[in-house]
Amino acid sequence: MADNNNQENKSLPLFEIPFRERVREGWKNFMKDEAELRRLIDERAGGEEIGEQLEILLCPVFTEVYAEVGFHEGKYDLILNLEGDWSRLFPLTFFKRQAPREVLEHWNILVGRQARDEKSGDFQLRIEEDLVSAEDFQVWTVWAGKEAEVSVYCEKLLPLLPERESNAYWIVYTMLDYAMGELTEMKYISELKLLQAPKEEKALSLSELLPNFMGQLSLTREELFDAERYCQMYAGYQMKPDEEAEDGLRRDVYVGSCGFLPLLNEFWRGESRMMDTFHRDGIAAGYFCYPLYGFQGEDRSAQILDFRDEMADKIEEMAGADSFAFIGGASGIYYGYLDFIAWDLKAVLDAAVSVFGESGIDWAMFHSFRQDADGITLFEKK
Repeated sequence: MADNNNQENKSLPLFEIPFRERVREGWKNFMKDEAELRRLIDERAGGEEIGEQLEILLCPVFTEVYAEVGFHEGKYDLILNLEGDWSRLFPLTFFKRQAPREVLEHWNILVGRQARDEKSGDFQLRIEEDLVSAEDFQVWTVWAGKEAEVSVYCEKLLPLLPERESNAYWIVYTMLDYAMGELTEMKYISELKLLQAPKEEKALSLSELLPNFMGQLSLTREELFDAERYCQMYAGYQMKPDEEAEDGLRRDVYVGSCGFLPLLNEFWRGESRMMDTFHRDGIAAGYFCYPLYGFQGEDRSAQILDFRDEMADKIEEMAGADSFAFIGGASGIYYGYLDFIAWDLKAVLDAAVSVFGESGIDWAMFHSFRQDADGITLFEKK
């Protein structure tokens, strides 16, 4: 299958250049030319010139590049932004994790637009002929558990409403990112409202917003900005199973946990935007499906969970930690499911054939997180 050029094989996306290899080559490319990027930063070159150099350095890895650079406490910052898209979290974090030691001598690799600290001074965005800065914003938060509904008033944005409301919201989200960090904004703001008049109660300034979230969530600044922590945040879920569903499309699931619910939700809705994004960069995501009728006894649930964890550990060990990311799993009436992202799908499937084949179960199947894909049988006892 040609890498990202020919029509994708949705059921078995074996890329000529999988993401793992793109990352390896990408870091080699970065090391070769990053000195030029540092020179541009030192000389305070324009944003367009720096942006062009970032495209040269990062396009071998990512089809779409959203990045910023900076200089902080003696090192250069390469900031890889999500632009509000959770599907970018795992690939960007993997890319950061693979950064060579030689790169880290000069660079901090950061995932998510970073909050500005006091030393960085005020931050501004241009609106046509005007500038909007942090001091122009008033903010109110209403907390419900670990999420906040945030209301924002900025008089300078009123001329954009309602005809260019999307532009106004982009400005607000960007200012929030600089105030509290992109990951914090994406994870913990449940709803954002742009007001046409200020509320009567006392407002927070943008500079007070991050301390407000840190206090409400009992998390440090470092924890809120740690991309690895967000990759390890699993959510449990329960479903009403379809007792007649035996097609391996997860309709028999009654309980599960997931570290990447947006992807799972797209699958259940029959959508594929995230999968399309993954495939463009040589990334595959899917699940292994296998029968559960061999698990019996009072501790059946524990057996099923232990088996899934054991399979995940063995596949990762055999395929390599740089080819496999476990993101959760589920138990159904008939089948068990092990969910993952593959940075190199061929290596993962080869390992899975061996691991499942020696596990004692009768068969195992791979299925992409696409409802319009077919399941691929990995092995079946004769």
